[in-house]
Amino acid sequence: MKKVVGLGACVYDTLISCENYPKEDTKQRAENVFVSGGGPVSNALVVMSKLGVRAEYIGVLAKDAAGDYLLKDFADCGVGTAGVVRAGSRSFTSYILLSESGNTRTCVFDRGDVPDDPLLLDFTRLDGADVLHLDGNSLQCALAAAKYAQAHGIKVSLDAGGLYEGIENLLPYIDILIPSAEFAQGITGKKDIAGAMQTLQNRYSPEVLVVTDGKNGGFYWEECPKHYNAVKVKAVDTNGAGDTFHGAFLVAYLQGKTVEQSCCYASVVSAYKCTYFGARHYPLNERIMKNFF
Repeated sequence: MKKVVGLGACVYDTLISCENYPKEDTKQRAENVFVSGGGPVSNALVVMSKLGVRAEYIGVLAKDAAGDYLLKDFADCGVGTAGVVRAGSRSFTSYILLSESGNTRTCVFDRGDVPDDPLLLDFTRLDGADVLHLDGNSLQCALAAAKYAQAHGIKVSLDAGGLYEGIENLLPYIDILIPSAEFAQGITGKKDIAGAMQTLQNRYSPEVLVVTDGKNGGFYWEECPKHYNAVKVKAVDTNGAGDTFHGAFLVAYLQGKTVEQSCCYASVVSAYKCTYFGARHYPLNERIMKNFF
């Protein structure tokens, strides 16, 4: 069985579904409120676990009720937590407003006080892994983990969604680079995705380069940018769709699929997730995905 270890944001999400996005300084009834574990790497690990990959999280969780919830949520989703360390008193939390009419999400977050200290982590948890999956959060830990992975022949994957300070220092260690269009254009200064991809490929030469562009699908690099389509569904919640794409992409790629095939598979899994509320607790396995195709 393939193994992926992830390190990155682990977030206690409170999701609030409303008919419309509320106007400022007003009151509005919520249609639904629920909590869930979240974070780009964390959600991707859950997807991989559901699809038959051995997934494990290493990182720091705060010593509060939210940290307790996140630890249990990983266990409930089949994600290993033997490498988790507890430190800090306030978890990374977010409040996500979901507009049903606009099919949009708006997020307000607090990073808490979880320490970004590589000395707290046991990187030997990476031994035997096929891939280390990162999202740029806990950057000092991510850099140390990426260097360890590179030295031990472990591929490094990056969900590059945010232009965090110092993130460019991580990019030389990345084998599987999957940024958002916003990230790719922002870090390269290019106005178009094709130009951004050419610059990223020339600058870092990753084994895999894919740029995601939401409902427009995205592009993968195969001597030049090539487009893949998004899958159209009646979405009820797009939160975690990109995280799901990354997890499903790695599942397909580790099974020997081409980059194009992996993009198509990940698009289907991501679209399927959008037909359910929440980024984790919905039915998903290989049998379901075969029926969904």
